[in-house]
Amino acid sequence: MTKFNIYDLIGVMIGDGCLLYYPKHRIYGIEITGNATEETDYYDKIARFIKNEFNLKSRIYVKHQPLGLALKLVVYNKKLAEFMLNCGITTNKTYTIKISDEFLTWKKSKFILRGIFETDGSLYFSKSKTKTDKPSYPRLEIKTASFCLAKQIMEILNKNGFKAHCHQNGSTKVVYLSGVNMLEKWVKEIGFNSNKNTSKYLLWKKLGYYIPKISLQNRLSLLNS
Repeated sequence: MTKFNIYDLIGVMIGDGCLLYYPKHRIYGIEITGNATEETDYYDKIARFIKNEFNLKSRIYVKHQPLGLALKLVVYNKKLAEFMLNCGITTNKTYTIKISDEFLTWKKSKFILRGIFETDGSLYFSKSKTKTDKPSYPRLEIKTASFCLAKQIMEILNKNGFKAHCHQNGSTKVVYLSGVNMLEKWVKEIGFNSNKNTSKYLLWKKLGYYIPKISLQNRLSLLNS
């Protein structure tokens, strides 16, 4: 895993972030929502970065929701909210969010893609008919309701030697990369920044296949055995 940076944070905000910018009510800040069982280490990393970069303390807590336990990170601060606003993050972003033009260079956008993937992406493995009947064929995908963002992600990846594809699933677009070469290229040039995805990749590398529905704790135990 490589060091978390400001472009990772922008990517996280594009993915699962919510900008709190309501001058009428004097409410300013950011809120990020994730998985309480798989992403605790990643949210701690985000909180440490915000402390070091902005000298602000984050509140992290678990919230009960209909689909299970959600992890919440909240920071109330006007300057941080204005910074995110200047980076192109808006309050009603679900269908319109995009990467600001100033961040489209590969030097910046690859980290933004990493942040988006850590929040709105998934790494999974399907059975390969040619090698083994166990899940060994990798696929990375990012789901978004913003068609503009999906187009940008496609263009950024393909411009930099990836073979990205896209399909529509209901009201969302799914951008995906398939195969060992694409996964290894992603790891080498973009990387993962959470135990959740890093452990999936390393377990697949160690075994030659993946174990479905295995918890983060069990993945880490197998990697350390």
